[in-house]
Amino acid sequence: MMDKIAYAALHYLTLLIFLLSSWGYGHFLMRRLAPASPSPDTPVLHAYSAILGTGILICFVQWLAIAGQLRLAAVIGIVAPGALIGWLQIYALRPFAWPSWGQRWRAAGWPLRGAGLIIALLLLPTLIAPLAPPLAWDEVMYHLPHAEQWVLNGKLTVNTWLRYPWFPYNIDLLFAGGMLVYDDVMPHMFNALAGWLATLLLYQTGKRHGGVGLACLATIIFLLLTRWDYDSAMIDLSVTAFMFAGCVGFLRWMEQPDRLGWLASAAFLFGIAVGAKYQSLTVLLPLAIALLLRTRKPGVWLLASVSLLLPCVYWYARNYLMTGDPFAPIGGKLFGFTDWNLADYSDQFADLKAQANWPSILLWPALLAPFIASARQIPGARPAMLLSAYAMVVWYLTSHYARYLMPYFPILALLSAAVCRYWFMTGLEKIVQRLPAKAGLLHRAQAPLMLLAVLALAPNVVKKWTENWALIAPTPEARAAILESRITGYPVLAYLRQHPMRQTYQFGLEGALYYAPPGTSGDHFGPGRYRDFLALAPAALATALRERGNDSMLVNIGRWPAITAQADFDKSFALVYQQGPVALYRIL
Repeated sequence: MMDKIAYAALHYLTLLIFLLSSWGYGHFLMRRLAPASPSPDTPVLHAYSAILGTGILICFVQWLAIAGQLRLAAVIGIVAPGALIGWLQIYALRPFAWPSWGQRWRAAGWPLRGAGLIIALLLLPTLIAPLAPPLAWDEVMYHLPHAEQWVLNGKLTVNTWLRYPWFPYNIDLLFAGGMLVYDDVMPHMFNALAGWLATLLLYQTGKRHGGVGLACLATIIFLLLTRWDYDSAMIDLSVTAFMFAGCVGFLRWMEQPDRLGWLASAAFLFGIAVGAKYQSLTVLLPLAIALLLRTRKPGVWLLASVSLLLPCVYWYARNYLMTGDPFAPIGGKLFGFTDWNLADYSDQFADLKAQANWPSILLWPALLAPFIASARQIPGARPAMLLSAYAMVVWYLTSHYARYLMPYFPILALLSAAVCRYWFMTGLEKIVQRLPAKAGLLHRAQAPLMLLAVLALAPNVVKKWTENWALIAPTPEARAAILESRITGYPVLAYLRQHPMRQTYQFGLEGALYYAPPGTSGDHFGPGRYRDFLALAPAALATALRERGNDSMLVNIGRWPAITAQADFDKSFALVYQQGPVALYRIL
């Protein structure tokens, strides 16, 4: 128990220093680009500043990696000044006479008290979830393997044996910085921090534009949609935070066109997202149209363009210069393929089509927002509706995969909350009009109803908390036990790391590459694709692998039993180590 508490405390202390540095940089910049607004805007500004500062640190890490200086001392050298700036600014802030939590609780009605308890319950499991070791498919397949390579090399490298070597990797570079400073759990902590900051900014934005009730309902919707995304080093929560913060900043500039700091910071935040995921490029069209409708001043356009390109232009310029395709490999049909071919391209989109699904029903009320006057009258609702409609159409015509819609979840959650609030208030008003004598009964029923809602949610929260707590691994032995139970072939991969061979090819373990020795290749796409080898006889397979420089082969026999079942297999491959369905062979 105590070792897990100490383990969690050290990770949260590291995260707190990072947060202080992020907020320090962001708040320092915003106080000069956009002078302080009245006190009601202060929480929005703090959340916005923290997200902006995270983007600034990502830029610093990117430049260090480009320069080949991704070292511990250099990373500490960019985080420490931000933390110092943040500490000094805390003392410089004016004291605000905010009411105590007790006063707020007594002033709020039972619906708001219940909403606050539900939000707290939904947040509780997310505090423990990030402390687990890397287990999620995408993070151990390519997010963390790429980050590990940059840490090992001290610079940006194109790791062609891993999936998506040409993608823009702003957020994965931040993960590399966390791994360099502490361990591979810090990427989880950064991912979770992005989710918490997005949630805080969503709540404060909803409160500013539509009141506390709207803010609470939108926050609950958003947490219900994302509560399972805090235990991995995925990038979706981070892209969501940057995209939503960019929308908030752009809206503030539309409200105050003379404060170009909001525009510059918003464009920068969009640039961080565009430098992290190709899907973020879709926001550029509505952004350009909105900017064009507001102004045609060359200076304003230059400011927005430079701010946007600063954090992302490197990735697209590098890809164009090295492959001829700025969007490699997605632009292959237009610009020509490099490591992928047409079959890879088709298989990728076929796989995406197989994953096609619809977003949660919690977001569907947002579709009705344009038809409800009270929703349309919320400040900023009209541009939010237009952006959401555009995002939904593009999403439907491209991926049709709900996770790729996540960057727009905060806006959709706000619109859904506005519609649900309208339905609730309309229904309640009708009940009171028809049964005026029951109005007092409805008022007295608020507390029991809220208590029932909290009690109904509590078992699920406790269960998730317990599961997350069990996955905390404060010692190497505890970590190994968890990985052996959750990562296919981990004992064999651990053996291979302890007894390295020159270069290994794997069949069926692409979802565990982070735990294999660096350079272990084999995937559905790109060089070393499975389909180039699966049909070969053992002798021909051994020859083909040797020609690639491989001296060993890993096989997940549970997924690819035909490979080792062929006649004369043992004449070309010698078993080195096997545990469960995974076997390691030496190529003879």
